[in-house]
Amino acid sequence: MTGLTDSDTIASLGRGLNADYVISGHIRRLGNSNLIIVTIINVETFEQLADDYHVYSKIEEVRDLLPDISRKLITAIHKNTKLPKLAIVPFNINANTGANVQDAETLAQILSVEVANTGRYSVLPRTTTMQSAIRELEYQMSGYTADEGAKALGRAINAEYVLSAEVRRFGTYNMLTAQILHVEDGHQLSGASQDYLIIDDGINLIKELAIRLLDPDNAEILIAALNRQRTRANIFNDPARFWSLGISAGSSFSTPWVIGSIHGTIAPFKYSFLEIGIDYGMVSKNIDTEKYYSIYPFIHYALFIPFQKNIGWYTGIGGGYMLGEYTFPEEKIPLNIFAFDAIMGVNIWDMLNISYTLRTGLKTINNQISLNNKVTIGYTYRFKQRGK
Repeated sequence: MTGLTDSDTIASLGRGLNADYVISGHIRRLGNSNLIIVTIINVETFEQLADDYHVYSKIEEVRDLLPDISRKLITAIHKNTKLPKLAIVPFNINANTGANVQDAETLAQILSVEVANTGRYSVLPRTTTMQSAIRELEYQMSGYTADEGAKALGRAINAEYVLSAEVRRFGTYNMLTAQILHVEDGHQLSGASQDYLIIDDGINLIKELAIRLLDPDNAEILIAALNRQRTRANIFNDPARFWSLGISAGSSFSTPWVIGSIHGTIAPFKYSFLEIGIDYGMVSKNIDTEKYYSIYPFIHYALFIPFQKNIGWYTGIGGGYMLGEYTFPEEKIPLNIFAFDAIMGVNIWDMLNISYTLRTGLKTINNQISLNNKVTIGYTYRFKQRGK
């Protein structure tokens, strides 16, 4: 109520309300990235059980992130808390980096999330207790190195281990170095460094740094797997890239009267996709036709505009090659011709697809070039990379 949002105040409110756990959240900005960071704290033991964070573009997206965040935090209540205590001290920022205090605090929070979620340490929340210890030690710190100061701070807040980090300028890029120190004897358990150009890279940077700190022996393998996951997420989770596979049914209201389609899209570039599919047509409008069929493999290139609530529309051009046959009582007439398409449609909820195609270049049984229309509606599965 006084404007304080640190974990001490949050835990105190939890005790006053007779709660066992308290969830707190922050909306932060790191460079050009928006972040929601959420923490669950055990009010009694004052341990940070789990954290989660997500990057979002618009504030409206946060509501859709909350169910997954909630499930993760609820699961964390049953987490083993008999772990070594580790404190993550404020980052040391070299003035030449251009990073500010808010950026440093956000990077420290993200690192706290990554470390806590490994289950190797009980991470102490970044609280007024830590800030008070820092102020208490400030007058003694003049002769300390950064490592000595970190260890002194760890002892002051009763932590067994302390993680300290420093950001500094190194030539044309920034370098973030971090290490985990044993508070009592001062030996270094692990250390790592990461280079980056802009502060926006800090989100991915921190995840890799946590891997190097906590599992140095397998770091390269884990980071390679992480990069593959990021690549898939960039491809499939980008709302401007439409990757899908679907089936649909419709009609040309002429020949063929009934059309079934199988189609898929690939989207190597934003706001456009390549559609590949095949139509199977049946039933001719000509009453003399005993039997009719057509097979039309096609390829289209379309522009795609996504909207909120998983809705997007598209328009494009393309073509295909039709193979078909009319069967009359006295003869069979084959159909072989290239055709050109103009398409437009809408995809709703990433599953319902409604499309219209204007097709020209088709020959009738009289060998005349004609226009043809196709309207279809069907189910489309949109590929997405699950998880954060």
